[in-house]
Amino acid sequence: MEKVKQLEVKIIRYTVILISAFILVAALIFRNIPLVIGLIFGALIAILNFVELSRTLQRAVHKKPADASAYTTFKYFIRFLIMAVVLYTAAVTDYIDLLGTILGLLSVKLVVYATHLLGDRRFFKKIFDRKEE
Repeated sequence: MEKVKQLEVKIIRYTVILISAFILVAALIFRNIPLVIGLIFGALIAILNFVELSRTLQRAVHKKPADASAYTTFKYFIRFLIMAVVLYTAAVTDYIDLLGTILGLLSVKLVVYATHLLGDRRFFKKIFDRKEE
């Protein structure tokens, strides 16, 4: 359980770093405040969804298979509904940029992909040690 918590904290930390970089670019280069607000809004929701997914899976492991399936499906639809509300809110308001919100929502996924692909030396070794026939 401790390893899961450490991984969760690591991914959240990297997400905050990534979003901070995006915010600096949006604020300093583009000078677009709605984009910054959208990035923050999307990233916060993405992090909360990620934490909720972690809690859901930790609880589902201790349930019977049928109960775990129903529980995770219900929680999935709740997270999906939250994403829909966030995207709708960003689309209809003037002070939140939709593109920034989408980028913020994708930030956790970008961090997960980057940490697992770029952090795995075997991945690069397979690429460079590949033998052509």
